[in-house]
This record gives sequence, structure tokens and C-alpha cells, in this order.
Amino acid sequence: MTHSMLPETGDDRSSNQDLQTLLSDPDKSVRAGAMHGLVAIGKPAVPACIALLQNGDWKVRYRAAEALGLIGDGEAYAPLIAALDDGKDHVRYMAAKGLGLLGDPRAVSRLRAMQRDENEFVRRSAARSLGRIGGEEAVRALHAALVDEATDGVRAAILEALRGAIDDWRERSDRQEFEHR
Repeated sequence: MTHSMLPETGDDRSSNQDLQTLLSDPDKSVRAGAMHGLVAIGKPAVPACIALLQNGDWKVRYRAAEALGLIGDGEAYAPLIAALDDGKDHVRYMAAKGLGLLGDPRAVSRLRAMQRDENEFVRRSAARSLGRIGGEEAVRALHAALVDEATDGVRAAILEALRGAIDDWRERSDRQEFEHR
């Protein structure tokens, strides 16, 4: 199944249900295609994706968190925050990434806490999301994480996120200054 391959029923509920079932497929590419199908459905798929965050299979929870981030609906904020506590690092990674895609500044404090996760890829994802969200609190969180982080790959992600957040802040500041002239 490719990510453009949606069932041709015209019924979003039927398509949504078929795609949810495919998220449990043993084939990774089928699961990825199903996730992209849910993203193509958009907002109507959000409640199902939220429910899938409780699935017993971490691969389903991972793809559900990914879909929620890519759909970008604010309704996903609280469920993605809760998914940061998942026992599986892959799910925490994708929940952190999804929160960055949502861009909600309320996530900064939880993403800051994720900089102490045992898994370096979760820490990288949290750093990138902090950079994407930006703002003073996110920049402070990234600075603090940089001081404490010993893993080179995570430090590189933090530095990249800091550069992005600072560049965005400068752009906004320049734009505001220009508009007030």
C-alpha cells in the first residue's frame, strides 16, 4: 500500500477503519501507507488516532502519534503530551515530534523534561520540537539541555534547534520593527 492508496469507497468512516486495521500489518511499508492515508483523511481521523494511542502494539501507537502530528489538529495536544509517558521509546520520540509539528507553546515544559529521557533519539526529537516551537522559554530549555547533554548527536540537534529558534526570533523581531515604521 502506498501513501496515496486510499480505499475508493467514498466513505471516510470505512476508509478510516480500513486504515486503522492496516496499522497492525506486519509489513512496515503497509503501516506507513496506512498512516499517510489517515493523514490524507485529516481532521475526521483525529479521534481514531487518539484512541489508537492506547493500542497494545507500540507500532500502532507510533504511527498514530505520527499521524496526529502530521494532521496538526490542536485536539491532539493532550493525547500527545500523555504519549510522552509511553513505555516505548519509539512512541515517546514520535509524540515529541508531533508536539513540535503542532507548534503549541504549552508543550515546552514537557519537552524540556524530555531532554532527560534515557533514549538519545527521544532527546533529539524533543530538542528539534523545542526549536520548532521557539520562543524565549524554548530557547532557555535548549540552553539548559545543552549544558547537561553529553551525547554528541543530541548536542548537535540542540545546537541546530537553537540556531533555528534564534533565527526565527530575529525574523519575527525584524518584521515587527519594519511593520511599526
